Amino acid sequence: MSDIFKVKIVFSQSHLIMPKIILGILIILGVVIFIQSLMKAKRENRPVMDFKNKKFFEDNYDKVKFYGTIILLLLYVFSMNLLGFILSSIIFLSLFNVLFTGKKDIKSIMKSIVISIIETMVVWFVFGYIFEITLP
Repeated sequence: MSDIFKVKIVFSQSHLIMPKIILGILIILGVVIFIQSLMKAKRENRPVMDFKNKKFFEDNYDKVKFYGTIILLLLYVFSMNLLGFILSSIIFLSLFNVLFTGKKDIKSIMKSIVISIIETMVVWFVFGYIFEITLP
């Protein structure tokens, strides 16, 4: 009976707990939002989902940023195994900054690299040392 109140933590697997908790919370909140929209649609006597005249993309959306983001995200995930968290994060955060600022001069690129290095090291320190969560 006294074993009920004991918590056993396996540090090699501790990083897997938080994503499961967040996923559970997101699912619960999604169900709540869906139920609220059902009730509102019923009160207003309208269909729950109306897809007429709806578009997935806005007219004249920035194709370079959209597809560039998808490609960079996929490359980032695959590069983590090859280069590790720190080097991959610095490289790809710099590339994301350059992609979204649109400036390709040396000063902007250097700012992006410095920001990426600082941000990556802060995340690495906070998660690795303060929260003791293993990073890839």
